[in-house]
Amino acid sequence: MCDFLKVVVDGIIYRMQSFGGISRLYNEILPRMCDMDESLYITLLTLNHLKQSLPTHSQIHYWPVSLPGELPDPCWLWNPIVPVEAKGCIWHSTYYTIPEKWRGPLLLTVVDMIHELFANLFNHSTDAHFRDRKKRCILTSDAVICISETTRNDVQHFFQIEPTKIHVIPLACSEVFRQLENENCAPRLLSIKPFLLYVGDRNHYKNFDRLLQAYSRWPRRKEVSLVVVGRDWSQDEKNRLMDLRIKDRVLLFRKVDDESLCNLYNQAIAFVYPSLYEGFGIPLLEAMACGCPIVASRIPSTIEVAGECPIYFEPTEVDDLINALDVVIHEGQNSTRLQAGFERVKRYSWDKTAQQLLNIYHLFL
Repeated sequence: MCDFLKVVVDGIIYRMQSFGGISRLYNEILPRMCDMDESLYITLLTLNHLKQSLPTHSQIHYWPVSLPGELPDPCWLWNPIVPVEAKGCIWHSTYYTIPEKWRGPLLLTVVDMIHELFANLFNHSTDAHFRDRKKRCILTSDAVICISETTRNDVQHFFQIEPTKIHVIPLACSEVFRQLENENCAPRLLSIKPFLLYVGDRNHYKNFDRLLQAYSRWPRRKEVSLVVVGRDWSQDEKNRLMDLRIKDRVLLFRKVDDESLCNLYNQAIAFVYPSLYEGFGIPLLEAMACGCPIVASRIPSTIEVAGECPIYFEPTEVDDLINALDVVIHEGQNSTRLQAGFERVKRYSWDKTAQQLLNIYHLFL
């Protein structure tokens, strides 16, 4: 039996994401696992050109490496930089990387199957190359960790791997997100007018354009603004806002910290989550924890995470979304859905996520 539980984490996600659910997962759970198990020793490979800060703990040690290209593939590129003392211990890939000559257990976290389900949207040669690498990593790994039953089912649909290799470990949301008393809310960040809230990326599968279509046709748009939290507008999006004649009704907030986002959830009349597909959906937990009514597309992962707390609409139906917006205005803050949301969000915590992953690590001692 080993004196130490040694794990090497590839750290590639910190090179790829400035923010996002995947990097948040590791920021939250790596230090927690170290607190839970003093025998855990994590080597975090820190690739060049990091886009965000790394998790810190006395049991997390950085190994600076430099790799060519945007993604370290083929797998033999990892071989010269893998710490010698870590060979024979656990490799945990954050984003589909496996060293060719690794001697120990191989673990992989799969957050979604977007590239496979929406291959028509991800149709460049680099996308096909990514799918091949992802498939190879999933089939090679000793344990595949999925963030939801939805993701587990999708992995099985595409690859039919041994069911005992798959472990479902749900995500969570920060304790920063909570319901605020009126006196503790920051002053209105916008105007006295009410607003709908959208949070996150706006890639095609996020269905953001359909939200814009519905909002542009919604009779109450003149009295209710739409607030978007995320990256800056693309030129196509700017043109789209002009074409739909809603440019002056849609407000963009960039680089919003968690405390400010908590205030937005608390002040919004509804959070709108129109995605065609998600692997999990941390913003759903954030909204429920803040007591914010939710309008969401009826997709498997959202039903799994949020149950019947949201007001659902069919994701491709603009009229259905407009009707859902009317319902959320009618129900307001007095809906029994909100209390159900407070209870449901208690099922999830980063401590639970960390403990479940730690348990899987110990399977390979």
